[in-house]
Amino acid sequence: MDLIAPTSKGGVGDALRSASDRRARVAIVGGRTHADKGNACEVDEELAMTGLDRVIAYDPEEMLAVVESGIGVGALRQVLAEGGQEWPSDAPDDATVGGTIAVAASSPRRLRMGPLRDSVVELELVTGDGRLVRSGARTVKSVQGYDLHRLATGSLGTLGAIVQIAVKVRPLPKARRLVVSAAGGLDAGRTLLDAVPLPSSVVATPDRIEVALEGWPEEIEEQTATIRKAAGDVEIHEGTTVGGPEAVATPIVAEVAVAPSRLDAVLDGAEDWRALMGVGIAWVGFPDGDRLASLRRRVLEAGGIAPVIRGPGGLGDAPVAALEVHRRLKTAFDPSAILSPGRFWGGL
Repeated sequence: MDLIAPTSKGGVGDALRSASDRRARVAIVGGRTHADKGNACEVDEELAMTGLDRVIAYDPEEMLAVVESGIGVGALRQVLAEGGQEWPSDAPDDATVGGTIAVAASSPRRLRMGPLRDSVVELELVTGDGRLVRSGARTVKSVQGYDLHRLATGSLGTLGAIVQIAVKVRPLPKARRLVVSAAGGLDAGRTLLDAVPLPSSVVATPDRIEVALEGWPEEIEEQTATIRKAAGDVEIHEGTTVGGPEAVATPIVAEVAVAPSRLDAVLDGAEDWRALMGVGIAWVGFPDGDRLASLRRRVLEAGGIAPVIRGPGGLGDAPVAALEVHRRLKTAFDPSAILSPGRFWGGL
């Protein structure tokens, strides 16, 4: 398989224009940390984005960073930390910013940070036939037109190659603490979610609850006292935040997304899971693929989705809302259907 490694937006456009003319199927790759999300698909070439790794602009006072998509999340963290700030993503250091956005990787701190797409204010994307498209703006008042940057978030590289992004950043907290209870389960998770004001995250597992706190030290002490009152004995881990799907130690991990009230029915019978309380996201682990189908049946009945984010299994066969709209978008952005054909929902 050929590997194409451009170092500029123009190079990305040339590569995709050529591939479109030749009908060569292309996968867009970054740090390969999220490569398992999406349906299996066959391609002829890979377009590596890691050569586009510059910081275009960073103004701590404006709380905005503009970067090329191939920059590593770890490299961006280091740059922002020098300004006392962070991008609200918990992707691994070797993931790329563009790849993290393309798969819409959920942060375990989503309860306080919100979904990743809300941090993206401007995005430049090269379509399958080599056109450069820009969406959004660095100043909110000047935003016009459609939110194509939101459309690209979670598109799995099937609409175009993200080449540049402007993201909102936030101040680094003065302190971080992870408080772990001795008892687990969804009911215990709900108890702590209701009791603790403004936690970064409340993650329930079968045998413990992990509450991530961040902010001013005095605020964290008050939150910790509340947790002790509600949960009894706890473990304290200073300077630590909560783990995400990487903390599920199984070969296959599915990311369940349902209404929070339906997590009980979905997780019934599951053994290895981590649930984001108040959000309706759970990471469920399997030693093999035999039990995945059973989980997906329960998720479908609950009106949700369960794509695999580690290991084989793809996105599943849940019905796709407005599938014809997705088809028209695919045709508009990728007329020759060269970008990871079949990787997206509905086989697009």
